[in-house]
Amino acid sequence: MYPLKSKLENAIFPLNDIEGKLKNHGFVIGANWEYDHGSFDLLMRDDDGYQYLRLPFNVTSGSLDMNGAVIQFETPFLLTHIYNEGLDDNIGYEGNLTGSLNQFQEPIEKDGKVPRKYQIKGFEILKSIEDELL
Repeated sequence: MYPLKSKLENAIFPLNDIEGKLKNHGFVIGANWEYDHGSFDLLMRDDDGYQYLRLPFNVTSGSLDMNGAVIQFETPFLLTHIYNEGLDDNIGYEGNLTGSLNQFQEPIEKDGKVPRKYQIKGFEILKSIEDELL
């Protein structure tokens, strides 16, 4: 994880006002959201591992599953996931049903070192997001 200093940190927005703007830049709401927090994630590249720019937030009013939610951003960061290439040796021993549910490999590193070129790229993308939203 590589934290980025940002003017976005602690900024408060109605979710409906910014979700479309961030989606226009390729961001999606991350899969690990809960009713009271979540993140906007951008897959910057998938070489050298998967390179993400993550904009985490907390819900300050309402909840993510309802219209009218208000969010407050936390410190943005870059994240690298490095995956094993090839077959996962642990798949298939448990049976067809379990194997079909657990078909994805565990990363070699869930929090790998972010290459310098993606630190620069992530900062540039974040700056353009700040300029648009603030």
